Amino acid sequence: MGSHKNLFIVSAVALMASTFSAGAADYLPNPPIVEAPAEHFGGWYLRGDIGYAAISVDRVSYFQGASQTGLFDIHEIDDTWMIGAGIGYQINQNFRVDWTIDYYASSTFTGASALNVACSDGTVGAVCSYSDNGSFAATTILANAYVDIGNWNGFTPYVGAGIGGAYVSWGTLSNVERQVSGAVPGTLAVDTHAGRSGWRFAYGLHAGASYDISANLKLDAGYSYTNISKGEMVGFGSTSGLVGTQSYHSDMDIHAFKLGLRYQIW
Repeated sequence: MGSHKNLFIVSAVALMASTFSAGAADYLPNPPIVEAPAEHFGGWYLRGDIGYAAISVDRVSYFQGASQTGLFDIHEIDDTWMIGAGIGYQINQNFRVDWTIDYYASSTFTGASALNVACSDGTVGAVCSYSDNGSFAATTILANAYVDIGNWNGFTPYVGAGIGGAYVSWGTLSNVERQVSGAVPGTLAVDTHAGRSGWRFAYGLHAGASYDISANLKLDAGYSYTNISKGEMVGFGSTSGLVGTQSYHSDMDIHAFKLGLRYQIW
């Protein structure tokens, strides 16, 4: 009788334990399954830029006749504004490429092709100088590659380089001969030279930083150095009776400070 009673107690305890375990399982919450969001760095983007550009040229040369060559004593190109656009592809977190077209607005060219030389009219003892005024504009098309150097609180510094071409456009150049000393100081002659236009090789170097305005939109502030290869500048004067190109420019440097937006197309 005692053994049957003990068996009953053991069975009852086992049944109560299993019931309690099942009930407790119903009240214990299952651990939530959290999936980490997948980071996405690839995709196409559009860009637009505006900026301020300083332009310089190392040397301007010209033919004084069929073969004799001289150099401008003074030459300068005024600063100008620029506007640009492009399309690019973010390959991964640290590397992207884009294709850009930048227009540098027309700026004034001033120079002096000769200072304190004999006057063209042959007046004995008279001294003349030649001043020159024209204009310059350019459009560059570059294929660029960039390295994005990390991201700190939304800021991403970068460096890059590009290669391509530039369409250079020189306006009509006015050449004025002035007698600076002699019997009758003043303007002696004015001549005009038709500007030359054409494609040149160009390359660029870039540096700057972007800021994440949103997941798709970035504010970009940067600096670009662009080099444009040498080429034709203006033709012979309208009164010279000669045809062809009279003046040539050496390599040109453009230092541009840009502010723009990049919109990521996911």
